[in-house]
Amino acid sequence: MTPEQQHYIQKRLKHIRWWNRLGWLFFVGLAGFYGWLWQTKPLYINPVLLLDKLRLGQVSDIEIAKLAALGNLAFVGCGLLLASVVLLTYAALWTEKQTINMLSATVKTDQKSTESVTDEPRS
Repeated sequence: MTPEQQHYIQKRLKHIRWWNRLGWLFFVGLAGFYGWLWQTKPLYINPVLLLDKLRLGQVSDIEIAKLAALGNLAFVGCGLLLASVVLLTYAALWTEKQTINMLSATVKTDQKSTESVTDEPRS
């Protein structure tokens, strides 16, 4: 491999290591946000609670307007979407690392076989 290719591979492996160290923070932040939301505004993420309170008439008109504009299922959907993006990023970087490892092994094998062929005496 050329030095540029080796530099690129090393840079990508460094990015993968950093993601493995920091990617879980996105999950922690997302879980923290939804935990806070569950404690402070449970109507935004709990559709069953919303239905129960609507049946009992315990939801104010302002809350109904907010929920109509925002949609409590949208909060849940956005959270699942963000978690899916993080998981897909983990999967993509894992696949990239596996590919780099396979290519590196192939290049090393090719270099060894090329060296052994050129070291043999010619008749």
